[in-house]
Amino acid sequence: MTRAPLTSRHPRGYTILELVVVVCIVGITMGIVAPRFRMSGATAVQLAGTQLAQDIDVTRTRALSTRQRSRVAFRQSLKAYGGYLDHNDDGTIGEIAVEWQELRGFGERALPRGVVYGRGSLPSIPDDPSGGAITFADSRVEFDSRGLVTPQGTGGVVYLQSESERDAVVAISVAPSGNTRLWTWRGGEGWK
Repeated sequence: MTRAPLTSRHPRGYTILELVVVVCIVGITMGIVAPRFRMSGATAVQLAGTQLAQDIDVTRTRALSTRQRSRVAFRQSLKAYGGYLDHNDDGTIGEIAVEWQELRGFGERALPRGVVYGRGSLPSIPDDPSGGAITFADSRVEFDSRGLVTPQGTGGVVYLQSESERDAVVAISVAPSGNTRLWTWRGGEGWK
């Protein structure tokens, strides 16, 4: 007895119409879900402030470990900052490429998109009588070979804010001892 070959009544694969429907469903779903994954201005500022505080700590640690001067220079107009190490131990930092490479840390870093130096109309943090976005002399914080801020007895603050959310502000303060602290504006609660 011979059997007839099996033939399928249903062809394999998908039709163009089925593919178009699936693509439309995925597109609509992504249009609804994707906006929820955007980072808020407050989150972006908080992350940028945390990164800056860590970079300042890295710069201070390199000064201590190498027994050489180090510096973080803030460039407000460029929305960036850079870290430098006195590579030839001559007591001066020229903010040149070899010095940021010698730091072996972060080099030069741009602020994230949507984050700028400033605090808008918010009050300053406690113990900061100034009114600027960067309160360090010459927009830089420098550490001596012992990790202390120079000139001795000085410190300062850097304020970062969101361009889209004016109340999303953080402050990074550096004490004369070199200790760094991150402050966050909490609306009615003030600086925390």
